[in-house]
Amino acid sequence: MSRLKNYALGLVSSYAQIGATVLYSLVSIPLALTFLPRAEFGLWALTSQIAGYLALVDLGMGSSVARILIDHKDERNNGRYGEVIKTGLLVGALQGAMVLVAGSILVWFMADWLRIPKNLSGDFFWLMTGQIVIASLSFVSRMFGQVLFAWQRLDIFNYVQIFQILVSLATLWLGFALGWGVYSLLAGLIAGWALGTAFSVWACSRLKLWPEREQWGQVSGDRFTEMFKYAADIFLIALGSQIIMSSQTVLVSRMLGMDAAAVWSVMTRPFTFVTLIVTRVLSTTMPALAEMQARQEINRLWERYREMFIMVSVFGAVCAILFAACNSPFVFVWTRGRISWPVHNAILLAAWLIVIAQQSCHTGMIMCLKEVREIKYTFLLEGVVFIVAAVIVLPRMGIAGMLFCSVLCSLAFTWANGNWRIAKLTRENGQPLLSTWYHPFFRLCLVMLRVWAVMEWLLRDASSWTQLIVKGACLTAGGLWASVELALPRSLTTELIGRLPLTAQKITARLFRVSRSGPPLQ
Repeated sequence: MSRLKNYALGLVSSYAQIGATVLYSLVSIPLALTFLPRAEFGLWALTSQIAGYLALVDLGMGSSVARILIDHKDERNNGRYGEVIKTGLLVGALQGAMVLVAGSILVWFMADWLRIPKNLSGDFFWLMTGQIVIASLSFVSRMFGQVLFAWQRLDIFNYVQIFQILVSLATLWLGFALGWGVYSLLAGLIAGWALGTAFSVWACSRLKLWPEREQWGQVSGDRFTEMFKYAADIFLIALGSQIIMSSQTVLVSRMLGMDAAAVWSVMTRPFTFVTLIVTRVLSTTMPALAEMQARQEINRLWERYREMFIMVSVFGAVCAILFAACNSPFVFVWTRGRISWPVHNAILLAAWLIVIAQQSCHTGMIMCLKEVREIKYTFLLEGVVFIVAAVIVLPRMGIAGMLFCSVLCSLAFTWANGNWRIAKLTRENGQPLLSTWYHPFFRLCLVMLRVWAVMEWLLRDASSWTQLIVKGACLTAGGLWASVELALPRSLTTELIGRLPLTAQKITARLFRVSRSGPPLQ
């Protein structure tokens, strides 16, 4: 299957997976608010957030194994591909054991440190214990997804995730109906993991992605060393990213209380999904870009990255402005007015989304090329500086002050360093200056901000439903038009339109005055 077809299937299925995740939240959060008191709902959100920190025990090995599998997947006959799989499975098993042991010890102390109310401490203990067990098992089962990633079958991986989400949602709903309360969360996680793992094993076998019996090789110290060196860099990036993106819930719950944590969790849920939608455009290309790098297709690699960065930057701007305009009315409608916050918080989150979209592109490319170097320390430094600043600002300026710290820290550290590194790499490879890549982003923002200002003035007295529908429709249409006409490279839009069905090609070409001819996209 061609790279383009794999990419298209992977991107479409990834959006379907995001849609399933959105469905899970759209159903599970109102469902939980109906069956659980707000304090228990906050406990649910907090334990889920803490469970995300267990992924840090991965130490970067998951991403390292997936990337190194790409380097060796053309070497089945000499056993190196099988060596990577065997070594990766052993490493995953050891990491799962570490999670189980360390988590089982820490869970006895976390409730007091986080100031969990006494009446909720028992529920906190068992929720965390269950998630620790599931996380430890997931370290072994992740290998199946890594194999699918290496062979650019992200579509299958996403189908597994969709299946897992739907099973978890159905089990969660059943648990609430049977009166299991917050423990319905654990039931959903267990059912989703078990059935999703079985699906992954079947898919890898069906697609014949495993080595033949005589091609498995042995657990290799050389392969482990190769994994560990790359994983050490990835771990520091993952640690910094986790602090940057996930510490807010812990800070808010500890310093402002469980009610504030519940509000934060609900109001930022759309932000999380929009961020996923934007970053998936490039992250889905990473297996193909890594393969180009492994096969020394350097000119094609940089040209595709330039086009993809512009696409993500422009798409991120459209989504950020849509989010800023529609977040408050959406959550008001979604929760029936039970949860809300000031619009300036949504604007700050939108600014952070733009920074994250651009930074994640550069960081992803740097990791794909295995040119991590000092950027790993930059992520960690940003996380530490943010926590110090947030602890000072949060009691005085509230959530808005914390969000301002997030935007400022990301700009000063990871965004700035990522731009500097990519600019240096492009000069070394004879590519255009990075500064020219941002022009389409600014052109689009000028158009979108004007449309948003007009919508705000016209709908200033309208209901939340009306604001959500009209703003969403107008900003989406305006963003699509401005992206194609003013922002995206003409060569890229020509190629993409050339891949549409013939009827769609004719309609799109007339709407946007784009030629349907062009070189094949690979």
